[in-house]
Amino acid sequence: MARTDRVYLRVLTRISTIDREIASGQFPNVKRSADLLEITERTVKRDLAMMRDGFGAPITHERGKGGFRYSKPGWSLPMQKIREGELLAFFIAENVLHATGRSSDAVVLGGALSKLAIMLPDEVSISMANLGELTSYQNTPFAPTDSLKLAWLAEAATERSTIVFDYFSPHTMASTRRTVDPYCLHNFAGDWYVIAYDHLRNDMRDFHAARLSKYSKTGVSFDLPTNWKRDDYLSRGFQMTRGGRLTTVLILFDSYQAQWIRERKHFHPDEVRDELDDGSLRLSFKIGESGLEAVARFCLTYAGNCVAEKPKKLRDLFKQKAMKAYDAH
Repeated sequence: MARTDRVYLRVLTRISTIDREIASGQFPNVKRSADLLEITERTVKRDLAMMRDGFGAPITHERGKGGFRYSKPGWSLPMQKIREGELLAFFIAENVLHATGRSSDAVVLGGALSKLAIMLPDEVSISMANLGELTSYQNTPFAPTDSLKLAWLAEAATERSTIVFDYFSPHTMASTRRTVDPYCLHNFAGDWYVIAYDHLRNDMRDFHAARLSKYSKTGVSFDLPTNWKRDDYLSRGFQMTRGGRLTTVLILFDSYQAQWIRERKHFHPDEVRDELDDGSLRLSFKIGESGLEAVARFCLTYAGNCVAEKPKKLRDLFKQKAMKAYDAH
């Protein structure tokens, strides 16, 4: 790290400490801050000036308390909003990026992490460095999406900008020009999707981000429907297959397989688990009928230890896929 960078980080560390003292109602003064940071009072005054001029800190002196406070209750330096748990999440993200081959993105994130780390005690930084040597990841196969494309899509969704793009469908082996209102981005099993209102189909669709190209903004903005809720929308499907009339799904795992199913989080956000006396485990949830195709594939993963109980359409799909696999072998 260059000397100028080290100096900059030391300054940020000092003003972060002063900010914590003020924000917590300790009413620090120049002398107390100098003693705490083991610096001169002159340096403290320079740091206070930087906080006022560089960060817009509303610092005022409380005569009755003999120290500084913020004239705006609840104000704190923007950098102070990063908590240890959030930094750990960034750190883990860096490892995941490396594991999935996004080394260039990981380098950028690593640089951000090094700046964020100064906001934490030294021992936390050391602990996290040790964690990096003890943690590894193995991802399931996924279709990588260019980070610039993702950033562009995120911007469009944030701005509520209607966009156009060419979308390739593996089912038809052809591309179509689509105009959509991007509501949000969603990541499932490493793959990124644009959840959007499709003007061509006049309905909601999930577009795999890796399959869209020649994208641009139309210059037209849109408003989110007041009755649209992301979590409600996602819960109407299974994995990334959704749509159709709501139906109740029942899946039964025998006592052997149930041991591993219990260890895992819910496979569906609205899933209910019912423990049976014989040690078996029943899962139940509601999805659109179009999602039954994905549920049948899921059940096949545990074939022999899993029963697709309801609805009948799910049982039929399971039988069809099982017989097709049997015939192929």
